[in-house]
Amino acid sequence: MTNPTFEAAVTRAVVKLLLGTRKLKPGVTISGGDPLGIEDKIEMGRYAVESNDDLLHLEYRTGPDPALTGIVMFLPRDGRCHIQSGCRLWLSRAGNRGLIVPQAHVRGHFRLAPREIVHIDRKPAEDLAEGVERASAWLTRQVMRPDVVYDAAQCTLWQQAA
Repeated sequence: MTNPTFEAAVTRAVVKLLLGTRKLKPGVTISGGDPLGIEDKIEMGRYAVESNDDLLHLEYRTGPDPALTGIVMFLPRDGRCHIQSGCRLWLSRAGNRGLIVPQAHVRGHFRLAPREIVHIDRKPAEDLAEGVERASAWLTRQVMRPDVVYDAAQCTLWQQAA
């Protein structure tokens, strides 16, 4: 699987995990690419404020061993942009829609709605580590479906990425 094919497959799977059968609408932008440096984050934050779109950036490691390595959210609110980096995907035991879990010191979690990213002021009730592992396994299954062309040796997701 080429890097663009891998990134496209993972991006589609992330949207499906976070939205289920609902469709993304104006108000949220999803981007993907290299991990962002501080200048990149400032520019993305400016874009988010100017466009008034919530932005979800998927960070990928490229090369012979591509991987999804992180998620950064840009949330424009009241003319300012709140940036959450180091986020992970989380999935409940029931396998319902996934959530975005920020770093441990950040309150709550986030849910992707069709038109915005919503902050929920509490952590998921279930074990965080297990939920992150379930989300990783779910993404791997989606990317490795028979209708997705890939090279199994190049398909690496969350847990192996760090």
